[in-house]
Amino acid sequence: MNKALAVFILAAVLGVWCFGQNSQGDRSQKTQALTITNGPVIENVTDTTAQIAWSTNVSSSTIVHYGMDPVQLNGVASMPWGALTHRVQLKNLKPNTMYYFRAESGQGQGTGADVQAAESAFQTKSAPSSQSDSNHESSGKS
Repeated sequence: MNKALAVFILAAVLGVWCFGQNSQGDRSQKTQALTITNGPVIENVTDTTAQIAWSTNVSSSTIVHYGMDPVQLNGVASMPWGALTHRVQLKNLKPNTMYYFRAESGQGQGTGADVQAAESAFQTKSAPSSQSDSNHESSGKS
């Protein structure tokens, strides 16, 4: 009987220990990696501005590196840290010009991780004609 009791106690202790180990493993698996869940999407392109938007699965920073040369993305635009939806306005762009960009989010809440989207591109629209140019063209047609 003492042997049976010792086996029962040993099994109980081993069971509790295994449950504790499994619970710790579950906690580490619940921490999500930072990922881009949607986008980036190019929105509202004008002759001198463009808006880039994307979403992540946890709150993180918002940065866009951009430029006219895909090898040198020297421009940087950002917004305050701590969003799931990221939207950055690029300003002072040149009309009718191809721009390359890479969106990135970092310091993901609870993960400390960074994620970068693949490089993408857009072209700004042509500069609008000035009013005097359109009046000149109209008067030339008469």
